[in-house]
Amino acid sequence: MDVLLTWLGSALLAAGAVAIAVVVHAIGLGRIAPSPALGLPGKRLRADAPTYRRTHRAATPLTWLTASVAAIAALGALAAGAAAGIEEWAVLAVLAAVVLAVGLALATWRAHSALGDDAPGDVDGRPAD
Repeated sequence: MDVLLTWLGSALLAAGAVAIAVVVHAIGLGRIAPSPALGLPGKRLRADAPTYRRTHRAATPLTWLTASVAAIAALGALAAGAAAGIEEWAVLAVLAAVVLAVGLALATWRAHSALGDDAPGDVDGRPAD
């Protein structure tokens, strides 16, 4: 039973990581309309459809990198759970979850920083004179 649960947990973690990257990418392409349920967190990221799209497009590379590393670690956890045991599976599964959490935090930071990338004005966001 433990082996089945480790496989299921690893598969869900890998699939979830890839699904997050696909959703952020689709938002960046404009294929998903602004939604409170999908996308990176932040009210400012959902101000309007172009902002929603632009900020998610800026976060897409970090999201794909994060999702890829997390999915590979989750698949490694799946193999470790089958071959080595619960302890090894747990280490890799936690590593995958931590990579995903930190990477999504960085992607969200990148999306928020993209809000100011194209804005004209001074460094502090005030309009130029």
